[in-house]
Amino acid sequence: MTAQLQQDAQVQDNVLTLDSVHTNIAQYNILHGVSFSVPRNQVTMLLGRNGAGKTTTMRTIMGLWQAAQGKIQLNGDDIQTLETVAIARKGLHYVPENMGIFSGLSVEENIRLATRKNKIDPERLEWIFTLFPAMKKFWQWPAGQLSGGQKQMLSIARSIIEPCELLLVDEPSKGLAPSIIENLITAFNQLKENNTTILMVEQNFRMASVLGDHLAIMDDGVIVHESDMASFVADEEKQSALLGLSMEAHQ
Repeated sequence: MTAQLQQDAQVQDNVLTLDSVHTNIAQYNILHGVSFSVPRNQVTMLLGRNGAGKTTTMRTIMGLWQAAQGKIQLNGDDIQTLETVAIARKGLHYVPENMGIFSGLSVEENIRLATRKNKIDPERLEWIFTLFPAMKKFWQWPAGQLSGGQKQMLSIARSIIEPCELLLVDEPSKGLAPSIIENLITAFNQLKENNTTILMVEQNFRMASVLGDHLAIMDDGVIVHESDMASFVADEEKQSALLGLSMEAHQ
């Protein structure tokens, strides 16, 4: 296989690729040359200590913050100079850490706003109801009256009501009860089984290890490790060195 064919095959296998991405916020250089890939039809976990630059990376991918230099490619096409709306139209959807729902609107209205031309596909909605039954139960409730876990479910439901090429999810388990986290794990596994590629920031290492196929670890604005999840879970010494934890302590 020629070098060009090898490169084309690699691009085809990766939905998203970041190459030496730098992001500045005001006078601060937050990302210092971030490089990693997101394999197709897998869950990639972006891990790291607080302040490592994970959320900045997600927001840079979505065009909410512009990369100062480097390359971001979706299916081999450069997207780093596109506006957020144009990136979303390419099938890249984002669930932010703050959930991004409209508290004064009903569950239905929140979901309808995320659809094209305000039209909901009934079959896709029924599929979402199988993932998140609470959304059907509280369909006409104001979103602000939902519990924290239900709001997180609504945020995810909004992001997948239209088919997407890649789903970015920032800290989905933050502040949630263990039972709700288990529900989210089940839902994300079903999304993966339906060939949804996911890039997720997650501090709950158990959730990350159960869901993840691939991982990239950040520290101080750069990627310091990238591998498959299984080999990382098997290496407690590497876990301790890179994340300051061990699987034994987090089971």
